[in-house]
Parts: sequence; structure tokens; C-alpha cells
Amino acid sequence: MLVHLMLELYGCDRELLSNEPLIRRALNEYPACVGMEKVSPVHLYDIETSNPLDAGLSGFVVIAQSHISLHSWPEYGEVDIDICSCKEFSQEDAIAFAREIFQTDDVEAHFVVRGTRSLRPETPDPQRYETAMAARMTRSGVR
Repeated sequence: MLVHLMLELYGCDRELLSNEPLIRRALNEYPACVGMEKVSPVHLYDIETSNPLDAGLSGFVVIAQSHISLHSWPEYGEVDIDICSCKEFSQEDAIAFAREIFQTDDVEAHFVVRGTRSLRPETPDPQRYETAMAARMTRSGVR
């Protein structure tokens, strides 16, 4: 099973949405906030499009369970955040963190359950896990 929380935040301060260190911090701290394991650095881009009103910061961080992405539109005072994970997490914590960091109470949330036919179990089979871990150690040269 894969769960996907999509947040749209409105009425945000334009300066907050243009603040690269703040956006980077949000993406860096989000995984821990929702109990996820971060497995990549934050990737952040200053987006310029053919429409200058659509410019903003966009970024993502890869988590062991999938990803967290963020897109800001300072001209409109809006930010979108997606948290996609095969591990359940607290929607309330995710929303509270977004509200706090972007200083708004105007949040639209959508929650979708995906991958309902996935063969990936909630808890890995211990024997398959040990075999996969041994193969990983061999590949990395650790014995």
C-alpha cells in the first residue's frame, strides 16, 4: 500500500516562500517530522518559467519509503507539499508542521491510498530480509 498526502497552503507570506534556507529546512526536517528515513540530500531548484508569475522554489527529498516534494509560488502566496510513502504516517503531524513553518491556517488536504494490490508486505519476511542484507554486505565489501 502507498499513501499520498497532498497539501495546498494558501495565504502564505511571499518572503517566506522565497526564502531558500527556509524551504531547504522544511524539506530537510519533514522526514523526521513524519517518522520517515531520509536517504538523500535536499534537492532544491529556483524555477524560472515563461510566465514570471509562476517562478518559485521547487524541491524534493527522497525518503526510504518514497519522497516528499514542495513547490512554492511566492506571487500567489501558495505552496504545495506532497508526501508519498509506503509507510503510514500522521497526517495531523504533517499538516501541523506545514502550518507552523509557512505560518498559515489556510490548508487544503487530500489523502489518497494507492498501490492497494502491492505484494510488498508491511513487515518483510525474515529469511528474505537476511538474504538481501547478506547480498548487500557482499556488494559493499563488508563481511
